[in-house]
Amino acid sequence: MSSSILQGAIPILAYCGSSITMTLVNKLVLSNFQFHMVFFMLAVQAFGSVGLMVVANKVGLNVKYRAMNKADAKTWFPVACSQALMLYTGGKSLEYLNVPLFTVFKNLTIIAVAYGEKWVFHAAVTPLMLTSFGLMVLSSLVGAWNDIGFNGWGYFWMTANCFASATFVIHMRKVIKQVNFKDFDTVYFNNLLTLPLYLVLSVVQENWSGFFVYYSDKANADELNSFVQGMLVSGIAAFAISYCSPWCLRTTSSTTYSMIGALNKLPIAIFAMLWFPDPVSAGGVLAVLLGFAAGLVYTHAKNVQKRDQPSSAQGLPRPISMDRLDGANRQNK
Repeated sequence: MSSSILQGAIPILAYCGSSITMTLVNKLVLSNFQFHMVFFMLAVQAFGSVGLMVVANKVGLNVKYRAMNKADAKTWFPVACSQALMLYTGGKSLEYLNVPLFTVFKNLTIIAVAYGEKWVFHAAVTPLMLTSFGLMVLSSLVGAWNDIGFNGWGYFWMTANCFASATFVIHMRKVIKQVNFKDFDTVYFNNLLTLPLYLVLSVVQENWSGFFVYYSDKANADELNSFVQGMLVSGIAAFAISYCSPWCLRTTSSTTYSMIGALNKLPIAIFAMLWFPDPVSAGGVLAVLLGFAAGLVYTHAKNVQKRDQPSSAQGLPRPISMDRLDGANRQNK
């Protein structure tokens, strides 16, 4: 294998690996323990992202970000709050839905973003994009029809997440030109600004008294150790995604990067089917495959539009996955 191929493969594999790890660990933390503490998990991820970014910057890993300042913080804080809402509703969705079904319904966010962009920024929606939207809707209908363990709360939170994600992406695009953020600026400001918010909401809303009572019992010591380990891996994976995403984009083309985002959903769904005990049906597998095909068609549609109409392609949403920082990193490329 030539060195150039190896240099291109390493960031791709690193991005895919961190994305798969992040999704599976999030699902584990939010559904396999006695307490489902979404705000605390988001706080750990925010702290891990900021802390490891600072360390990476100090040791020379090409992680550069703008220092926190009052003017940019004031301008960006509403965007950070909209991202917090997106991440919280996504976490609640993942708590109630299995990962393959989550990946299927997450595609609907792309439709919401595309039409939000059309309404706010007059971005074009091409016939090929409409074809991909049809496949997305079909995959969602097949997934819902074959959902063996139907959970109304899961669909409620998934619907809320689609609208929250679209709001975040469109709001960020409007504001990002004002502050001129680059690769890691968005990640750094989003996490540092929302970390105190997550901590306060965790203390106020989540059942910490019950948590301490339950895990003070030595019979639950093994579960507590697994919970702590899951949280630590979640925090590290949050930083890994924020680092590997721009690394992958820098060492490959934007077309390759967007295609990786579409292709990555299939291994995520497969790993989840193998790892978690959720029932797997033929209809559920078909829904995942349809969603996978929809992502490929949409990615191709965007690349064609970018090639034919470069100016109109700016700001079009990339395929959205369940990666914690996917929206923040991909949408402003």
